[in-house]
Amino acid sequence: MKKVFCIFLTIILYTTIWAQTADSTATSKESHAMTLYGFARSEMFVNSRQNYQARGGIVCLYPKPIELDDYGYDINNQVNAAFLAITSRIGFKYQYSQQDLSMGAHIEGDFCGTATYIDIIRLRHAYAFVNYKNHSFIVGQTWHPYYDGVFPNVLTLNGGTPTGLINRSPQIRYEYNFTPNWKLTTAFVTEGITEIRPEAVLGISGHNQHWKGGLMAEYRYRNVEHTFNSEIGSTTRQFPLHAFNGTVYAQYQKDKWTANARVTGGQNLSHLLVLGGYGLVNEDTPNLQAQFANLDQIATYVCASYGKKWRINVFAGYLKTLGSDQTFTDFYGTGANDVSDIIKAAASVEFNYKGLNVGLEAEYSNAAYGHWEGKKITPDYRVDNIRGVLRVTYSLSHTWNK
Repeated sequence: MKKVFCIFLTIILYTTIWAQTADSTATSKESHAMTLYGFARSEMFVNSRQNYQARGGIVCLYPKPIELDDYGYDINNQVNAAFLAITSRIGFKYQYSQQDLSMGAHIEGDFCGTATYIDIIRLRHAYAFVNYKNHSFIVGQTWHPYYDGVFPNVLTLNGGTPTGLINRSPQIRYEYNFTPNWKLTTAFVTEGITEIRPEAVLGISGHNQHWKGGLMAEYRYRNVEHTFNSEIGSTTRQFPLHAFNGTVYAQYQKDKWTANARVTGGQNLSHLLVLGGYGLVNEDTPNLQAQFANLDQIATYVCASYGKKWRINVFAGYLKTLGSDQTFTDFYGTGANDVSDIIKAAASVEFNYKGLNVGLEAEYSNAAYGHWEGKKITPDYRVDNIRGVLRVTYSLSHTWNK
């Protein structure tokens, strides 16, 4: 935490000195731009039920199942609330431009911490970029290539998950603009800290004055650890697991209207904060061999917004666990071992004045829990949660040019 704080302090000091120093060698064909930005944000929320969640409850995924105590009372049927400011943010951008060349860097952090501890600085973005004529390169951590600037219009940090997507990962990305309105995207993305799990992304996207859309596909590779137990003892081996998925999206913007939609489907989508996982299919202990298969999901959402000073947003999403082409004897993943489908809907209103934004949102989520029958989950019952959110944000930004 101290190291990250020192980095941001150095950026602020350097920006101040740089802004007061003239560059006598600069020509009229080159330019420099530095932007220091951030916001202070407070969020208060209340839920009608206990939920699977992260980051102190700011990221709310879906309601927990019915769990009865000895008296027959559902322990998850409880109201809960919190008031947090951990999504407050600070960031820094620098860009150098000269004729057909531009390059720079972007660093951004908030205070969401880790999965275990909040209220500490967390790195969101840290990457360098180079743009030359029709070519663009990004090296570092930023949004997964699937995003392409298309996000659900919800107020909270969860971004509509698990029907939407959330992923920022280290990557090497190359984009080629083969026309002014169309580009090809390729990327090598990694996930994991102690173990690198490589991903390869390929996609095409286009835009015009009001429309944006694209189609992308991804291949993922990871090593799955499995422990064999016998009379001799135990040993752990690794086995390869391959996964494929894809996304298609579209966005429309004109005047006060904004609308976008996305469909994402494939194998083991847990890295996108969509429910996902994999299962053990076969185990051969004498020969130390095991076979695994992925769980398939599909997630989709649609949303629309209208207004500027006063802004109204609506959102609806749906996730379905499709099962597998294999029968599992054991399962490893994110919740999808007993969730058949999830429905989400939200409506919000925002007020904007200069740097101030005040938002009020109501969200409804409904999850179907069930049991495995062969290769699919058969729903048994549904639970729901109603969530209310009040968000207050004040944003600051300043750019130095020379």
